[in-house]
Amino acid sequence: MLVLGIDVGKRELFACLQNGSSSPPGVLGRRGPVPNTAAGLEQLATWVEKQAKGEAVHVVIEATNVYWERPAHHFHRVGFQMSVVNPAQIKYFARSVLRRGKTDAMDAEIIARYGLVMQPTTWTPPTQVMIELKQLTRERETVLARRTQENNHLIALKDAEHASVVAISLSQERLELVQRQVDEVEAALRALVEQDVHLAHQLKLLLSVPGFALISAITVIAETEGFARLTTGKEISAAAGMAPAPQQSGARQGRGRISKTGNARLRRIAYLSALGASKSHSRLRTYYRGMRDTGKPAKVALIALGRKLLCIGLAVVRSGQPYDDGFVHPRGGAGPTRTQDLTPAL
Repeated sequence: MLVLGIDVGKRELFACLQNGSSSPPGVLGRRGPVPNTAAGLEQLATWVEKQAKGEAVHVVIEATNVYWERPAHHFHRVGFQMSVVNPAQIKYFARSVLRRGKTDAMDAEIIARYGLVMQPTTWTPPTQVMIELKQLTRERETVLARRTQENNHLIALKDAEHASVVAISLSQERLELVQRQVDEVEAALRALVEQDVHLAHQLKLLLSVPGFALISAITVIAETEGFARLTTGKEISAAAGMAPAPQQSGARQGRGRISKTGNARLRRIAYLSALGASKSHSRLRTYYRGMRDTGKPAKVALIALGRKLLCIGLAVVRSGQPYDDGFVHPRGGAGPTRTQDLTPAL
């Protein structure tokens, strides 16, 4: 198979086509700069097809801000196998092969080489509903941060020894505007959920789990794309960056921690949901108190509970059964649902 590595920029692209069947892998062609527009992508796709001469082509690009989305969707739409990788993976791969120097053309070549060696998983674009859901949840976070900032600014103005009436008035108007935007975003989120039956069903299942509220449940669905690519508890733990990261070398045994190599928003929502679950009247609270009673620090116990919540959320959504606080797994211990085929994987 041929691999096309694309270095994505805001306005232009650089591409490198490599052949993995030859030894060593050879560069079949380079292209760039190519405009990161619909017309430029059409030209690039035509060039790749001519160079490939009927052979299958695997396109690999970095997830650079939002600029990767147009080429990724385009090449997937025209029928190429598509992979989108974390820029950190390319960065450390380049270090592992002792790459000297850095240009856009060199980046395209190293991305193609990464695709040949690592063979990353195929990327499939999310549905339009999931794209909009993620944009709205992230927009809400942005607007909430601005509301907090503006509220603090207004408090500081009012506490000043000599406060300008005009400055206070303008700050109050901005605060009211931001609050209206928060209300609009939340209304749009509710409308989007109500319009999609499948999404509404997933949300209902997640809300049955103690600790998940409306916005936190919607955020989990948005950041995991409805758990579309996750099947086990280990996978969702890794996706959230909550997988254990042991620290050991020789006789030295360092303090364990979580990896944090994953979705920070998903990790934050899991932690905040764990705060709620730890105060609920459910077995999840018992699970949390059991860890605290054995000497675990509160933060460690909450992180463990947050990971458990994500695993339970995955189980209830995949099984289609709501959370059952009284369910006991045949092997012992509490389980999230009465669906037994999912529990061993979690």
